[in-house]
Amino acid sequence: MKRLGHRSKPEAPTWLISRSPEETHDLGFQIAQDLRVPGVVLLRGALGTGKTTLARGIACGLGLGDPTVVSSPSFTLVNTYQGRCPIYHVDLYRVQSERDLETVGVDEFLGERGITIVEWGERITFPLRNDIVVELEDAGGEMRRLRIIKGSSSGKKISRPASKDSVSSRNRRQRK
Repeated sequence: MKRLGHRSKPEAPTWLISRSPEETHDLGFQIAQDLRVPGVVLLRGALGTGKTTLARGIACGLGLGDPTVVSSPSFTLVNTYQGRCPIYHVDLYRVQSERDLETVGVDEFLGERGITIVEWGERITFPLRNDIVVELEDAGGEMRRLRIIKGSSSGKKISRPASKDSVSSRNRRQRK
């Protein structure tokens, strides 16, 4: 697997194939070895493509001793684990709006402390720093195709989701 460094500009994606849930877990473990704290891993993919399995591998790679404690936080939205740094496991599946995102309180730790792993990461609508995006696709049976993109955000960091008013005024300024 190609080493994952951190740059502010996106670089060419890395494509990987996992042939089983165990390999997906192992890829997560490998990804964790190169994460810089604080950092964000955005996981994107349809239901059942292995986002939680990959998150479990990342958490283990970050020093979490018991992988069985990692489960999809679909109803709680955020689970926190302790490895060699805090690990925030966020599931945005049920988040439908920016207001919902603010309610979760993700802005309190996203990219600020530890490593944040976000399932349904495409629902994050603001730029991040030190992020890695992993897109998972079903390749038939237990096989998964993973596309890893480092530094995919703009390189800027917004610590809080912008309010609708500030987004509107920023959009007006950009059009001028």
